[in-house]
Amino acid sequence: MGGLALSLAEVASVRQRVDTASAVNAVEAIGALLQERNMGTEELLHQLSGYAGVTPGTEGSFVKSLKTLAQDIEAQVEKKITDGQAATQGKLDSHFQSLEATNTATDTAKTTAVHSDKSWFECAAEEQAKRQSAEASEQSLTDSRSNENEACQLQQDNKGFKFDATGTYKLDFDCDHSVAGNCQLALKAWQESTVQKMFADAEAAMETEEKHYGSLKATCDSNRKARVQAQSSLNSAETAWSTKRAACNKLASQRQASMCAFGTKAQAKCSAEAEYTKLVNATKQAKGDADSEVDREREWVASGTTKCMLEKSVVKGLKENVDDADLTACSGQVDFAQEVGKLDLRQKELFSLSNANTCADSPITFFNGQKWNVPAGEKPSSKSYTRTKFSPQLNPTSGNFDFCSAPKASTVASAPKATTARVACENPNHPTMRECTSGKEGECHGRVRMGHDSRWTAWKSVDGRFPCSNAWFGKDPAQGQAKECICESA
Repeated sequence: MGGLALSLAEVASVRQRVDTASAVNAVEAIGALLQERNMGTEELLHQLSGYAGVTPGTEGSFVKSLKTLAQDIEAQVEKKITDGQAATQGKLDSHFQSLEATNTATDTAKTTAVHSDKSWFECAAEEQAKRQSAEASEQSLTDSRSNENEACQLQQDNKGFKFDATGTYKLDFDCDHSVAGNCQLALKAWQESTVQKMFADAEAAMETEEKHYGSLKATCDSNRKARVQAQSSLNSAETAWSTKRAACNKLASQRQASMCAFGTKAQAKCSAEAEYTKLVNATKQAKGDADSEVDREREWVASGTTKCMLEKSVVKGLKENVDDADLTACSGQVDFAQEVGKLDLRQKELFSLSNANTCADSPITFFNGQKWNVPAGEKPSSKSYTRTKFSPQLNPTSGNFDFCSAPKASTVASAPKATTARVACENPNHPTMRECTSGKEGECHGRVRMGHDSRWTAWKSVDGRFPCSNAWFGKDPAQGQAKECICESA
């Protein structure tokens, strides 16, 4: 189709080679030249072949043939060009809408991932703080035990009382029986001066010792209470840490899932961008496919020039030749951009979208570019919680983050094997363990034990309710002490 203008430019020489009175010969010569150069559509050449049947000998037949040819070019060739241009613009618009939609989805996924990263990061910081609190509670319990043992041992060591008067008082006295009443007076004086003094001193000493013992007992009781409170605080701190750890593990999984979802959305965005860019490039490809605007513009110029030349041939008829000046004039009259319209490639918008969620291998930062290295284990040291930089590489054109196709990232702490909590009390509100206020019957799906401090029964499997009693466990692990029952469940 692109050579129509050139072939018609040679109409004059063709007509000089044939009988100018024969319109049929002229049309056949034009058709033969088009066929020879493989120019024009198959349908158009078929039409040209049909024009050979026009009654020879009249100029009117030639004019009619050229007008028909011009109408066919407009109806068949130009319509195909405009329809093709509209179809390509539709594909461009559809591809660009897909690109915009996938970029928006990627932005949304990134926002979600940033939020998830922030939630997990802050949770891990709280988990470390609760581990520190548990360690402080454990140290407090150790100190409380030591203080209790020392104070109560001192009380025990001072529970006895003895008053020794040996060598302190004059226990003998002299009297003269020859003197009437002398011995009675001497005895009375001795009792008043010695016995009563000794009794008063003993009573005062006993009172002092009683006060001292009472003070020691109060200190022992206070330290025992402090130890009980420290044990309760430790239990609460360990439970708080375990609860927070479980919550953080859940957030860690959500965090990784949201990051991988962002990577997937970024891949979709880059795929849409590549498809759009591929289509744009196709519109600029000469001798390309059905989306080539370059080819359509060339065909439009050719068809427009051809129509113009046909019109001039109609005007001049067989008696006058069309020439190069006509060809130049016709070519200058065709304006593809004005008559058909150039494709809107949206290059500025494409540039903006290309710079958003870049389709290249690059580091990605989420919340603050850091991550926690959370230690495993049932009682890890708070000092083993550390922070490092976190900006994972992502190339959306080739795949997702490495940790999305591998097992869970090493920074995600494994969940504790079990959680332990108080579920019942052997003797609720007992003076030796007032903080234990639960009922005497508990429920557990795992294993339980009963005891206090460091004195416990063996673990016993249970799946449901059970009595927290010496009889059920088969022994009293801490006689004279109220006990608690704790449950360890998976």
